[in-house]
Amino acid sequence: MRPFVNAVLVVVVAALGGCATTYDEKLGTKLEKSASAEEQDKATALVAAADALWAERGDEAKLKSALAKWEEAVKLAPSTELLTKLARGHFLLGDGHYALVDNVEARDAEYQLGLDWANEALKVAAPEYAAAKASGSKHVDAIKLAGKDAVAPMYWYAANLGKWAASKGFATRLKYKDDLKGTMDHVKSLDENFFYAAPWRYFGGYEAATAGIAGGSLDKSKDNFEKAIQMAPNYFGNKVLYADFLCPKLQKDEDGDGTADGKQLFEKLLKSVIEADPTVDPAIEPENRLEQKKAKKLLAKVDELF
Repeated sequence: MRPFVNAVLVVVVAALGGCATTYDEKLGTKLEKSASAEEQDKATALVAAADALWAERGDEAKLKSALAKWEEAVKLAPSTELLTKLARGHFLLGDGHYALVDNVEARDAEYQLGLDWANEALKVAAPEYAAAKASGSKHVDAIKLAGKDAVAPMYWYAANLGKWAASKGFATRLKYKDDLKGTMDHVKSLDENFFYAAPWRYFGGYEAATAGIAGGSLDKSKDNFEKAIQMAPNYFGNKVLYADFLCPKLQKDEDGDGTADGKQLFEKLLKSVIEADPTVDPAIEPENRLEQKKAKKLLAKVDELF
Protein backbone atom coordinates (compact mmCIF):
# COMPACT_ATOMS: atom_id res chain seq x y z
CA MET A 1 0.00 0.00 0.00
CA ARG A 2 1.28 3.48 -0.89
CA PRO A 3 2.67 5.58 2.02
CA PHE A 4 0.12 8.33 1.39
CA VAL A 5 -2.79 5.88 1.65
CA ASN A 6 -1.30 4.40 4.82
CA ALA A 7 -1.07 7.87 6.34
CA VAL A 8 -4.67 8.65 5.42
CA LEU A 9 -5.89 5.41 7.01
CA VAL A 10 -4.02 6.16 10.22
CA VAL A 11 -5.67 9.58 10.36
CA VAL A 12 -9.10 8.07 9.69
CA VAL A 13 -8.69 5.49 12.46
CA ALA A 14 -7.50 8.14 14.88
CA ALA A 15 -10.39 10.38 14.00
CA LEU A 16 -12.90 7.63 14.60
CA GLY A 17 -11.31 6.90 17.94
CA GLY A 18 -10.80 3.62 19.76
CA CYS A 19 -8.26 0.88 19.37
CA ALA A 20 -8.59 -2.31 17.38
CA THR A 21 -9.75 -5.38 19.24
CA THR A 22 -7.44 -8.38 18.88
CA TYR A 23 -8.73 -11.91 18.45
CA ASP A 24 -7.08 -14.43 20.79
CA GLU A 25 -6.30 -17.35 18.49
CA LYS A 26 -5.35 -19.76 21.30
CA LEU A 27 -2.89 -21.72 19.22
CA GLY A 28 -2.55 -24.46 21.82
CA THR A 29 -5.50 -26.66 20.85
CA LYS A 30 -7.30 -28.54 23.60
CA LEU A 31 -8.68 -31.08 21.13
CA GLU A 32 -5.56 -33.07 20.26
CA LYS A 33 -6.56 -36.52 21.48
CA SER A 34 -7.19 -40.04 20.23
CA ALA A 35 -10.66 -41.41 20.83
CA SER A 36 -11.20 -44.84 22.33
CA ALA A 37 -13.52 -47.26 20.54
CA GLU A 38 -16.26 -46.47 23.04
CA GLU A 39 -15.80 -42.72 22.62
CA GLN A 40 -15.81 -43.06 18.84
CA ASP A 41 -19.07 -45.04 18.90
CA LYS A 42 -20.71 -42.44 21.12
CA ALA A 43 -19.42 -39.61 18.94
CA THR A 44 -20.73 -41.32 15.80
CA ALA A 45 -24.20 -41.61 17.30
CA LEU A 46 -24.15 -37.96 18.37
CA VAL A 47 -23.05 -36.81 14.92
CA ALA A 48 -25.80 -38.84 13.23
CA ALA A 49 -28.42 -37.24 15.47
CA ALA A 50 -26.93 -33.78 14.93
CA ASP A 51 -26.81 -34.22 11.16
CA ALA A 52 -30.52 -35.10 11.13
CA LEU A 53 -31.27 -31.91 13.05
CA TRP A 54 -28.98 -29.92 10.76
CA ALA A 55 -31.14 -30.88 7.80
CA GLU A 56 -33.83 -28.70 9.42
CA ARG A 57 -31.48 -25.85 10.37
CA GLY A 58 -33.97 -23.29 9.18
CA ASP A 59 -35.62 -23.96 12.54
CA GLU A 60 -33.56 -22.08 15.14
CA ALA A 61 -34.23 -24.59 17.93
CA LYS A 62 -33.17 -27.55 15.79
CA LEU A 63 -30.02 -25.75 14.70
CA LYS A 64 -29.12 -25.10 18.34
CA SER A 65 -29.73 -28.77 19.18
CA ALA A 66 -27.51 -29.85 16.28
CA LEU A 67 -24.72 -27.59 17.50
CA ALA A 68 -25.01 -28.92 21.05
CA LYS A 69 -24.68 -32.52 19.85
CA TRP A 70 -21.76 -31.72 17.58
CA GLU A 71 -20.04 -30.01 20.47
CA GLU A 72 -20.49 -33.14 22.62
CA ALA A 73 -19.14 -35.29 19.81
CA VAL A 74 -16.09 -33.14 19.09
CA LYS A 75 -14.92 -33.45 22.69
CA LEU A 76 -14.90 -37.23 22.26
CA ALA A 77 -13.49 -37.55 18.75
CA PRO A 78 -12.34 -34.30 17.12
CA SER A 79 -11.95 -34.10 13.36
CA THR A 80 -11.55 -31.39 10.75
CA GLU A 81 -14.99 -32.17 9.35
CA LEU A 82 -16.73 -31.89 12.71
CA LEU A 83 -14.88 -28.75 13.72
CA THR A 84 -15.79 -27.17 10.40
CA LYS A 85 -19.45 -28.08 10.85
CA LEU A 86 -19.40 -26.18 14.14
CA ALA A 87 -17.77 -23.16 12.51
CA ARG A 88 -20.39 -23.10 9.77
CA GLY A 89 -23.26 -23.81 12.14
CA HIS A 90 -22.46 -21.02 14.59
CA PHE A 91 -22.05 -18.62 11.66
CA LEU A 92 -25.49 -19.58 10.38
CA LEU A 93 -27.09 -19.16 13.80
CA GLY A 94 -25.63 -15.67 14.10
CA ASP A 95 -25.87 -14.44 10.54
CA GLY A 96 -29.04 -16.26 9.59
CA HIS A 97 -31.22 -16.31 12.69
CA TYR A 98 -30.07 -13.71 15.22
CA ALA A 99 -29.25 -11.06 12.63
CA LEU A 100 -32.76 -11.27 11.21
CA VAL A 101 -34.30 -10.27 14.55
CA ASP A 102 -31.57 -7.70 15.28
CA ASN A 103 -30.28 -9.60 18.32
CA VAL A 104 -26.86 -8.01 17.97
CA GLU A 105 -25.32 -9.36 21.17
CA ALA A 106 -26.29 -12.97 20.41
CA ARG A 107 -25.28 -12.56 16.75
CA ASP A 108 -21.81 -11.33 17.60
CA ALA A 109 -21.35 -14.07 20.21
CA GLU A 110 -22.03 -16.65 17.50
CA TYR A 111 -19.43 -15.10 15.20
CA GLN A 112 -16.94 -15.43 18.07
CA LEU A 113 -17.85 -19.09 18.61
CA GLY A 114 -17.73 -19.79 14.89
CA LEU A 115 -14.32 -18.18 14.69
CA ASP A 116 -13.06 -20.25 17.62
CA TRP A 117 -14.17 -23.50 16.01
CA ALA A 118 -12.86 -22.47 12.58
CA ASN A 119 -9.50 -21.70 14.15
CA GLU A 120 -9.42 -25.19 15.68
CA ALA A 121 -10.40 -26.74 12.34
CA LEU A 122 -7.71 -24.80 10.52
CA LYS A 123 -5.02 -25.95 12.94
CA VAL A 124 -6.02 -29.59 12.51
CA ALA A 125 -6.40 -29.39 8.73
CA ALA A 126 -3.22 -27.36 8.18
CA PRO A 127 -0.59 -28.19 10.84
CA GLU A 128 2.08 -26.39 8.78
CA TYR A 129 0.07 -23.20 9.10
CA ALA A 130 -0.34 -23.71 12.85
CA ALA A 131 3.37 -24.35 13.29
CA ALA A 132 4.27 -21.23 11.33
CA LYS A 133 1.89 -19.09 13.39
CA ALA A 134 3.26 -20.58 16.61
CA SER A 135 6.79 -19.67 15.53
CA GLY A 136 5.81 -16.05 14.93
CA SER A 137 4.87 -15.88 11.25
CA LYS A 138 2.21 -13.41 10.17
CA HIS A 139 -1.14 -14.89 9.24
CA VAL A 140 -0.92 -13.67 5.64
CA ASP A 141 2.33 -15.59 5.22
CA ALA A 142 1.41 -18.70 7.22
CA ILE A 143 -1.94 -19.24 5.51
CA LYS A 144 -0.17 -19.90 2.21
CA LEU A 145 1.06 -23.17 3.73
CA ALA A 146 -2.48 -24.52 4.05
CA GLY A 147 -3.47 -27.05 1.39
CA LYS A 148 -6.72 -27.86 -0.37
CA ASP A 149 -7.88 -30.01 2.55
CA ALA A 150 -8.07 -26.80 4.57
CA VAL A 151 -10.28 -24.84 2.14
CA ALA A 152 -13.46 -25.26 4.21
CA PRO A 153 -11.81 -24.29 7.53
CA MET A 154 -10.15 -21.31 5.82
CA TYR A 155 -13.41 -20.08 4.38
CA TRP A 156 -15.38 -20.33 7.62
CA TYR A 157 -12.43 -18.77 9.47
CA ALA A 158 -12.58 -15.78 7.13
CA ALA A 159 -16.39 -15.60 7.14
CA ASN A 160 -16.58 -15.55 10.94
CA LEU A 161 -13.53 -13.31 11.36
CA GLY A 162 -14.92 -10.78 8.90
CA LYS A 163 -18.25 -10.54 10.71
CA TRP A 164 -16.60 -10.58 14.14
CA ALA A 165 -14.18 -7.81 13.16
CA ALA A 166 -16.99 -5.72 11.67
CA SER A 167 -18.90 -6.01 14.95
CA LYS A 168 -15.91 -4.50 16.80
CA GLY A 169 -15.74 -1.37 14.67
CA PHE A 170 -13.71 0.22 11.92
CA ALA A 171 -10.32 -0.05 13.62
CA THR A 172 -10.68 -3.82 14.07
CA ARG A 173 -11.91 -4.28 10.51
CA LEU A 174 -8.86 -2.41 9.30
CA LYS A 175 -6.55 -4.44 11.55
CA TYR A 176 -7.69 -7.73 9.98
CA LYS A 177 -8.22 -6.50 6.42
CA ASP A 178 -5.02 -8.04 5.06
CA ASP A 179 -5.51 -11.31 6.97
CA LEU A 180 -8.99 -11.68 5.54
CA LYS A 181 -7.94 -10.84 2.01
CA GLY A 182 -4.93 -13.15 2.20
CA THR A 183 -7.05 -16.03 3.44
CA MET A 184 -9.72 -15.60 0.79
CA ASP A 185 -7.14 -15.10 -1.96
CA HIS A 186 -5.74 -18.50 -1.00
CA VAL A 187 -9.18 -20.12 -0.88
CA LYS A 188 -9.89 -18.73 -4.32
CA SER A 189 -6.61 -20.05 -5.70
CA LEU A 190 -7.39 -23.55 -4.39
CA ASP A 191 -11.12 -23.76 -5.14
CA GLU A 192 -12.93 -20.77 -6.64
CA ASN A 193 -16.21 -22.72 -6.64
CA PHE A 194 -16.19 -23.47 -2.91
CA PHE A 195 -19.56 -22.99 -1.19
CA TYR A 196 -21.40 -21.59 -4.16
CA ALA A 197 -18.65 -19.30 -5.49
CA ALA A 198 -17.88 -17.99 -2.00
CA PRO A 199 -14.51 -16.38 -2.90
CA TRP A 200 -16.11 -14.32 -5.66
CA ARG A 201 -19.00 -13.36 -3.38
CA TYR A 202 -16.56 -12.39 -0.64
CA PHE A 203 -14.48 -10.16 -2.90
CA GLY A 204 -17.63 -8.50 -4.19
CA GLY A 205 -18.31 -7.40 -0.64
CA TYR A 206 -14.66 -6.67 0.11
CA GLU A 207 -14.20 -4.35 -2.86
CA ALA A 208 -17.41 -2.47 -2.05
CA ALA A 209 -16.59 -2.14 1.65
CA THR A 210 -13.07 -0.82 1.00
CA ALA A 211 -13.91 1.48 -1.91
CA GLY A 212 -12.82 5.03 -1.14
CA ILE A 213 -11.19 3.90 2.12
CA ALA A 214 -8.59 1.21 1.51
CA GLY A 215 -8.16 0.76 -2.21
CA GLY A 216 -11.40 -1.01 -3.06
CA SER A 217 -13.20 -0.62 -6.38
CA LEU A 218 -16.94 -0.48 -7.04
CA ASP A 219 -16.35 -1.74 -10.59
CA LYS A 220 -14.40 -4.74 -9.28
CA SER A 221 -17.12 -5.32 -6.70
CA LYS A 222 -19.73 -5.54 -9.45
CA ASP A 223 -17.56 -7.87 -11.52
CA ASN A 224 -17.04 -10.20 -8.56
CA PHE A 225 -20.71 -10.31 -7.62
CA GLU A 226 -21.74 -10.93 -11.23
CA LYS A 227 -19.22 -13.77 -11.44
CA ALA A 228 -20.60 -15.32 -8.22
CA ILE A 229 -24.15 -15.20 -9.58
CA GLN A 230 -23.02 -16.69 -12.88
CA MET A 231 -21.22 -19.54 -11.13
CA ALA A 232 -23.87 -20.22 -8.48
CA PRO A 233 -27.23 -18.77 -9.56
CA ASN A 234 -29.20 -20.93 -7.12
CA TYR A 235 -27.50 -19.58 -3.98
CA PHE A 236 -29.63 -16.57 -3.06
CA GLY A 237 -26.96 -15.10 -0.79
CA ASN A 238 -24.97 -13.98 -3.83
CA LYS A 239 -27.72 -11.55 -4.82
CA VAL A 240 -28.58 -10.43 -1.30
CA LEU A 241 -24.98 -9.48 -0.54
CA TYR A 242 -24.72 -7.75 -3.92
CA ALA A 243 -27.74 -5.60 -3.05
CA ASP A 244 -26.58 -4.98 0.51
CA PHE A 245 -22.91 -4.11 -0.04
CA LEU A 246 -22.70 -2.52 -3.47
CA CYS A 247 -26.05 -1.02 -4.48
CA PRO A 248 -26.28 1.66 -1.74
CA LYS A 249 -22.93 3.01 -2.98
CA LEU A 250 -24.30 3.54 -6.49
CA GLN A 251 -26.11 6.80 -5.79
CA LYS A 252 -25.45 8.49 -9.14
CA ASP A 253 -28.17 8.83 -11.76
CA GLU A 254 -26.17 8.06 -14.89
CA ASP A 255 -29.20 7.47 -17.11
CA GLY A 256 -30.96 10.65 -15.95
CA ASP A 257 -34.25 9.02 -15.04
CA GLY A 258 -34.35 10.67 -11.63
CA THR A 259 -33.54 7.48 -9.70
CA ALA A 260 -30.19 6.39 -8.32
CA ASP A 261 -28.73 3.63 -10.49
CA GLY A 262 -28.16 1.47 -7.45
CA LYS A 263 -31.81 1.63 -6.42
CA GLN A 264 -33.02 -0.04 -9.58
CA LEU A 265 -30.48 -2.82 -9.26
CA PHE A 266 -31.18 -3.15 -5.53
CA GLU A 267 -34.88 -3.70 -6.10
CA LYS A 268 -34.30 -6.03 -9.05
CA LEU A 269 -31.90 -8.27 -7.13
CA LEU A 270 -33.98 -8.51 -3.98
CA LYS A 271 -37.30 -9.04 -5.75
CA SER A 272 -35.75 -11.84 -7.81
CA VAL A 273 -34.67 -13.54 -4.57
CA ILE A 274 -38.06 -13.10 -2.90
CA GLU A 275 -39.89 -14.51 -5.94
CA ALA A 276 -37.50 -17.43 -6.52
CA ASP A 277 -38.13 -21.05 -5.54
CA PRO A 278 -36.05 -21.77 -2.39
CA THR A 279 -36.19 -25.52 -3.10
CA VAL A 280 -34.27 -25.16 -6.38
CA ASP A 281 -31.27 -26.73 -4.60
CA PRO A 282 -32.42 -28.93 -1.68
CA ALA A 283 -28.93 -28.89 -0.16
CA ILE A 284 -29.26 -25.19 0.64
CA GLU A 285 -33.02 -24.77 0.96
CA PRO A 286 -32.72 -23.60 4.62
CA GLU A 287 -30.11 -21.00 3.69
CA ASN A 288 -32.17 -19.81 0.73
CA ARG A 289 -35.30 -19.39 2.86
CA LEU A 290 -33.29 -17.33 5.34
CA GLU A 291 -31.88 -15.26 2.49
CA GLN A 292 -35.43 -14.58 1.30
CA LYS A 293 -36.24 -13.20 4.76
CA LYS A 294 -33.10 -11.05 4.60
CA ALA A 295 -34.15 -9.80 1.16
CA LYS A 296 -37.59 -8.76 2.42
CA LYS A 297 -36.05 -6.98 5.41
CA LEU A 298 -33.51 -5.19 3.23
CA LEU A 299 -36.06 -4.22 0.59
CA ALA A 300 -38.17 -2.55 3.27
CA LYS A 301 -35.27 -0.14 3.81
CA VAL A 302 -35.07 1.01 0.21
CA ASP A 303 -36.23 4.55 0.92
CA GLU A 304 -33.70 4.91 3.75
CA LEU A 305 -30.82 3.79 1.55
CA PHE A 306 -31.59 5.78 -1.60
